[in-house]
Amino acid sequence: MINNLKLRQLRLLVALDSERKLQLAAERLNITQSAASKMLAEIEAVARVPLFERTARGVEPTAYGSILIRGGRSVLADLDRVTNEFAGYRSGELGTVSVGTVAKPSIDLVVDVMQYLGEKLHRVNISLDVSTSPPLVARLLALELDFVVARIPAGVDPGQFDYHEIGAEQAGLLVRAEHPLAGHDSVNLEDTVDLQWIIQPRESFMRQGLERLFYSRGIAPPQRIINTESFFASIGIAAGIDAIVPVPLLIFDLLDPQRFKMLRIRDQLMLESYGLIKLRKRALSPAATLVFDAMMRLGVASGRAVPDGSSA
Repeated sequence: MINNLKLRQLRLLVALDSERKLQLAAERLNITQSAASKMLAEIEAVARVPLFERTARGVEPTAYGSILIRGGRSVLADLDRVTNEFAGYRSGELGTVSVGTVAKPSIDLVVDVMQYLGEKLHRVNISLDVSTSPPLVARLLALELDFVVARIPAGVDPGQFDYHEIGAEQAGLLVRAEHPLAGHDSVNLEDTVDLQWIIQPRESFMRQGLERLFYSRGIAPPQRIINTESFFASIGIAAGIDAIVPVPLLIFDLLDPQRFKMLRIRDQLMLESYGLIKLRKRALSPAATLVFDAMMRLGVASGRAVPDGSSA
């Protein structure tokens, strides 16, 4: 049954899963809603089981539908990759590589890889997505990224990945130069609890590392929090108000020391180790293999952790 499904039918299943409304899925495929409804009926007739439940808000995939959607995404992703690789090779490129990375490795490891590969990258088109680990790993599982430099989030089965640890990461507490605590020689965590903070959401490793630090000192974590995933948005907000922002140390090194200061606290704010992650059962294209192997050599095999606990 699955072998008899057409690519257009697979695209409809994936579009329905993404949009959850028949009309929006039809618009995405540039067909009428009645044509999409007829196509879905044909697919379910072949499958002999319902693939979507109709609700007041749209459609929701059944367990059978989820299986076909997952397989459909894999087939379509492979086809898109082959298409891009074929077109790129005709135009003189080796192929396209989609890499996801958390903030710190994007600044040092990726740059090192580009310098290391040099002229070999002239035929490679690299797409780089910088975000936090949960959305990066979700995009890896959705086959939107070839591999990522990140951490495996809690609740995600690590058995489906090849994981190669790179190292730990140290963060610090950033404030604008006008912040009341900016000029202090030493700051106690107790002095920061009731102040304004700008932090990544609770599922982020930065938030978890910060809360572990407070709990280790017997202190409840801060409650006055502005939540945002973007370090750079956080810094932009902190430039205009008195707020504390936990950021990787390397990001602070890139900022104007006249505008921003790092609070001097007694404890190190350490994040969990990160690594190079790819799907275990998914083969990489020649272009992706070229970049992945370079990251293995420069990031994993050489070991990037430095004595103070941050990564080079």
